[in-house]
Amino acid sequence: MAVLPELGLVRSGDLDEVLAAVDYDHAPYAGGTELVPAMGLGLRRPAAIVDLKRVEALKGIEVDADAGTVTIGAAVTHRRLSDHPVVREHLPTLAAAASRVGNARVRSTGTVGGNLCFAEPRSDLGCVLLALGATAEVRSARGARILSIDELIVGAFETSLEPDEILTTVAVPFEPPGMSYWKLQSYERPTLGVALVVTESQWEVTVGAATERPTRAVIVAGDTAGLAAFVDGLELSDDMTGPPDYKRSVLRGYLERALGTTR
Repeated sequence: MAVLPELGLVRSGDLDEVLAAVDYDHAPYAGGTELVPAMGLGLRRPAAIVDLKRVEALKGIEVDADAGTVTIGAAVTHRRLSDHPVVREHLPTLAAAASRVGNARVRSTGTVGGNLCFAEPRSDLGCVLLALGATAEVRSARGARILSIDELIVGAFETSLEPDEILTTVAVPFEPPGMSYWKLQSYERPTLGVALVVTESQWEVTVGAATERPTRAVIVAGDTAGLAAFVDGLELSDDMTGPPDYKRSVLRGYLERALGTTR
């Protein structure tokens, strides 16, 4: 990895001051587990970084029992997410997924917001959050807007964020019964991730890591032809972790076992 170039630094604990500073040349920074490698490879060359670690407004985890949601600040680390009692109680699948992200260093420094905003395809949180129906609040000095995870992540390493926007919070509905998350992983990032919500009437299947962005389908329970069509229609990546046919075969086998459709 190349030596990083000299950078400016904007540091403030005030959210409004941070929002006023962020633009294309002033990149928001919290854990840096995605940004720093990208800069080292020359994929991102900001003139300055805007440090978000002192902004307390981005670090909260709050439960709204009446609305049935947990709101998670963008600067919450994976470790705090996995260990927080509110998350473990109301979002156990998300907590478990966060506990297995990357390695100990990544879990201690990487953040929820950074994970989503970098839009790395081989990620756990985007898949689980899409399956949960989470929404993201994004802000700039111009105002705020709410996006679904599907609207936020639009492609591999691509989001719908404007250059002057940052993600501030993620609102996640309480986990429904019958939810699970499974992944195939050989290295630090998953090769394939599958979130399932299974009820008597339907199968909600969300596939990530092997696709450019998490992809979700709702299939009538027992509709094996519909399930097969969904799996066959996925555009799966061809990379060092394996060709598309291999990943499709693994996915098909896992779903058959998990849903009890093995012939």
